[in-house]
Amino acid sequence: MAEIMIEFSMLYVRNPTQREFTSLRQLQRHAVGVAQRARIVLLSAAGWSVPAIATALDCCRRSVRRWIHAFSRAGFAGLLGKAIGRPAVQVGAVSAIGFSTQPPVPVVPLSVPEIRRLLNELVWNPLRSATFVLRWSTYRRYKQALAKRTHFRKRKSAPPEFQQLRL
Repeated sequence: MAEIMIEFSMLYVRNPTQREFTSLRQLQRHAVGVAQRARIVLLSAAGWSVPAIATALDCCRRSVRRWIHAFSRAGFAGLLGKAIGRPAVQVGAVSAIGFSTQPPVPVVPLSVPEIRRLLNELVWNPLRSATFVLRWSTYRRYKQALAKRTHFRKRKSAPPEFQQLRL
């Protein structure tokens, strides 16, 4: 059987200018993410391969390639890069008219234990802000509604109708 060999050209960063090199050396002493990006570029400029850099810095090859390409394209500014991953969730986003912009979610009705908990948190022992306590209560009731809905669906029964509130 013939073995198929796929050749990849080795990826190295372009040679940094003296000014960039000095800046990269200084960046190694800064925040963890930017320092590691600077190390990636410096090791690549020193002739290290992508797999060797990934092993030495304990990161994945894709990250090494990403930052080498970013430096090659945009130079020093490319290493500052954008945040990667899912965007942060805005809890309780409010529109210009003052209402929450999130869609309403199902919640169970207020129970006696939940009212007792709210009284304790808001009146008798107020350690947190009222906004936090009320949103937390709504979130708890939302999770209870989801659990109740799942319980009914698992037993092939129609779940009850829930009140709709915005988180």
